[in-house]
Amino acid sequence: MHNYYALEKKLLKVSVYGAVMFAVIGIVLGYLISSQMIMFDGLYSLISVMLSLMSLFAAHFIQKRDTKKFPFGKEMLEPLVIIIKYAVMLFLCLAALITAVDALLSGGRETNVGFALLYSVLSTIACCGIFVYLKKQKQGSGFIQAEANQWRMDTILSAAVLIGFFIAALLSYTQFTLLTPYIDPLMVLISAGYFLKVPVVEITKALKEVLEMAPDQLIEKKCKAVIHSIQAHYQIEDSVLRMSKVGSKLFIEVDFILNEQSKVKTVAEQDLIREEINKRTNDLHYKKWLTVSFTNDRKWING
Repeated sequence: MHNYYALEKKLLKVSVYGAVMFAVIGIVLGYLISSQMIMFDGLYSLISVMLSLMSLFAAHFIQKRDTKKFPFGKEMLEPLVIIIKYAVMLFLCLAALITAVDALLSGGRETNVGFALLYSVLSTIACCGIFVYLKKQKQGSGFIQAEANQWRMDTILSAAVLIGFFIAALLSYTQFTLLTPYIDPLMVLISAGYFLKVPVVEITKALKEVLEMAPDQLIEKKCKAVIHSIQAHYQIEDSVLRMSKVGSKLFIEVDFILNEQSKVKTVAEQDLIREEINKRTNDLHYKKWLTVSFTNDRKWING
């Protein structure tokens, strides 16, 4: 588990350092060449820095055990932080949309296309590299997945900048050169509009975890198959499975209803079933909170 958190901190630091670099370059260059699109890219990176630092702090806080104050762990902080991160991104996208529409209605914006084109090429390559690096980490937590999503969005943004300024460069050599000032705000409008989907989807997923709703169907299907197999093997009358995923922790609660035909008679046999469930769900790659109870009376099963 120590290695897990060490890897998480390392990946979050990579994200922070990368975001700092792009924030400084994007904001300064965007201001110098009057590019609203590059400014938007830089501001996005700057906000990413602050949000990544928040994730880093939260990950460090979650790692510290405090069973007295947090008897069920601190994993609930993970979806809460993710909601804040994507809410800020959502606000940024909406603000960028409003600014872009205003620029389009006021005649566009003159931009140094040459410098903008060079920046967009370097930015696209670097953002894509960081995104691929984070995405390859199969044991990444929700924090790492959120960081990877941020860099995926930044890669798309940089690629959109590259395409847009390439078109602007081509237009400057044609009779349609008067359209060039509209390229920059138009790219902001398209990019920010596209990005609105990601924060909405991720906030919805994180809210499901905060509300302790059922996890993804694939996780639930896997656990149900294990429980039904055990139920049939030990001739257990019935079972009730409840699950929820909160951050990197998967809560699994199983209630087995026994009868006279059931092959479970002793506490030792009950522990063997618990161990079997634990082993057969190890491939889910979550920290498990497993609770397995046995009863002869259905009234002791809540719900």
